[in-house]
Amino acid sequence: MGRRKARSGPLTIGFWRTTLLNLGAALGVVCLLAAALGALLGVTPIAFGSDSMAPAIAAGDLALARTVSAGDVGEGDIVSVTDRRGSRVTHRVVGVEPSGSSIRLTLQADDSAVPDAETYDVTEVERIFMSIPLLGHVFSPLRGLLAVGIGGVFVSCLAAVLFIPRQRRRGTRRTGA
Repeated sequence: MGRRKARSGPLTIGFWRTTLLNLGAALGVVCLLAAALGALLGVTPIAFGSDSMAPAIAAGDLALARTVSAGDVGEGDIVSVTDRRGSRVTHRVVGVEPSGSSIRLTLQADDSAVPDAETYDVTEVERIFMSIPLLGHVFSPLRGLLAVGIGGVFVSCLAAVLFIPRQRRRGTRRTGA
């Protein structure tokens, strides 16, 4: 009788170990490249959670923005600013006027008939230069507590795969003949 071959394929620990390590490495490379490109080019991704800017930018879209001087902004530009409560507001510019050493912007959502009640005194803003439909759905969940939880589970799985020793089965050791 011949020896039984060691099992291989998707049901073995070795397969899952290799798959998880390769997946982790690929995700790590993608994250590093995205972070490096964002830092080098000064690009900020903004995931839209509402349809306030539809049809130009719909809920679930991912917009890319660059920080520019408020003096370079004109009517019709879509910009992102922080309101008095510290929340991000991304709307279209409908009014620009100098206000001392800053610029006072009046913004309006595309789906609104009236401008925002609040005006924004700013020296710089993030101006949207591009939006990618539906890609915001990928990035939106990757914020806050959910992202920390998913990341923790993934890191725990990688640690288990890396540091828990494999058990050898009888008859699975290869001989060098």
